[in-house]
Amino acid sequence: MFKTLEQFCSKLPGAEFDLKWDSERTYCIADKMFVVFCPDTKSSDDIKHVCFKVSPADFLALTGRSGIAPAPYLARYHWVSVGADNALTQKELETLIKGSYDMVFSKLTKKKQQAILSTSS
Repeated sequence: MFKTLEQFCSKLPGAEFDLKWDSERTYCIADKMFVVFCPDTKSSDDIKHVCFKVSPADFLALTGRSGIAPAPYLARYHWVSVGADNALTQKELETLIKGSYDMVFSKLTKKKQQAILSTSS
């Protein structure tokens, strides 16, 4: 499921892959993270959980569900961590990750937004 999500992320306009903290597979827009895929171990390709930004209301609703927790170090910015235990469907994850992308994109300067949109068309 997470491999498909990575493919989904890579197709978003301006999204770039980056490896952070030795093993965390991140997707960024203009050097700002919008999703992090966390491996089971530092040398593993198996993803243990995925973290992304959500709205404050979604943060409260989602962290009350089984298999979803506040993301370590990023919870104060309304990031959640979703385990590989099917807490959410593929479609729900795609929708929430796209929402994370949109929130990060909206915080970019208009100039950066235009540059991203013009190169993706």
